[in-house]
Amino acid sequence: MLRTIRNVLTGVGVLSVRDEHNLAEFVTAQQQTGSYSARLTKDGLGNDGSTCVEFNPTTVALTFQDLADDIVGVANGFSYWHRESVVTAFNWEQFELRFEQVAGDGWFEITGLRAQGVAGVVDWAQYIIVGATVCGFGGNTPDGSSVFAWGPLTTFAVATVAGAGSVEAAFEAAETGSGLGVYAYVCTRCRIELWEGNQARSSWIDTVVIDGTAYAIEPGNATPGLVVSSPATDIGYTEDGVTLTYTADETDVEVEEETFPIDSRITKETAEITCNMAESSLFNMDKAMAGSVLSGNVITLGGGVNKFLNLTLEVVTPLGFKRTYYMPKAHATGAVGMAYKKGEKTLMPVAFQALKGDEYAVLVVDCAA
Repeated sequence: MLRTIRNVLTGVGVLSVRDEHNLAEFVTAQQQTGSYSARLTKDGLGNDGSTCVEFNPTTVALTFQDLADDIVGVANGFSYWHRESVVTAFNWEQFELRFEQVAGDGWFEITGLRAQGVAGVVDWAQYIIVGATVCGFGGNTPDGSSVFAWGPLTTFAVATVAGAGSVEAAFEAAETGSGLGVYAYVCTRCRIELWEGNQARSSWIDTVVIDGTAYAIEPGNATPGLVVSSPATDIGYTEDGVTLTYTADETDVEVEEETFPIDSRITKETAEITCNMAESSLFNMDKAMAGSVLSGNVITLGGGVNKFLNLTLEVVTPLGFKRTYYMPKAHATGAVGMAYKKGEKTLMPVAFQALKGDEYAVLVVDCAA
């Protein structure tokens, strides 16, 4: 390998911490195609929030005009493959497409909802948005005003094609002469998410089709900006950055007839994220202490709990894209000492150790773009 300056990695990592009740992860146990799918899980004990898989569908420039044309003509222009863990759920996944104005500040999102309270899918099936699909339409117009409405997608797309006017007319007023036609809004993000946290359920998500282009849910593949995420809190400022340490304990296999070991076996692996948190919030204090319980603005110790967390550490690759370290199951270890001294920062040292999840302890993914 040649010496390449751009491969020298520099920069600060961003550490985010989640509770154990919402989890998004890449898995190999279920897939519609390829090697992976994205599993979105709510255990029914956490709060509402976006547990999602998302990417940037920038392989083809999808405009709002394309969306309208597909709804009129091509019924399978927008779809994803899914599978469920339970027979019924009040709320299944939401399928969100975000459009942003070219050379402007306007944006809107169209969110398709699968039918609520119906039977789940025990094998892979394709969810397709058609003109009659009830969707949410909302965002901010270029002048900063807010717009939101519910209704069949044809209410927003087909009515515009026919020139009959619709909710998004406010968005289009400032678009004439932009070079991309009247509908100068380009799709910048696709997100499939579980939101409500009050019911235990899991959904596996695979291949997404947008405007006839298939996007693979394969981490590190060619799908730009592909990540999984769930409600998380950035720990904020640190004293000296974040350190990820991996250790493998090995035992040599020796025999009497040889002076060198003839083999070596791994007997234990550990992965640990450590840092000195410079923000002494109750949230950070709670996450740093393995046995603490945070309720409102009160922390209690002594209950014998040992809470588990989900962690993500995000850095920038030498090519300028996102590299994410996923720890689906981890816990705080070690002592937490906080010094209160005149004129000095109160730091909270913390160490998070990875535990083996259903499939792996740590997954490292580079976004392709």
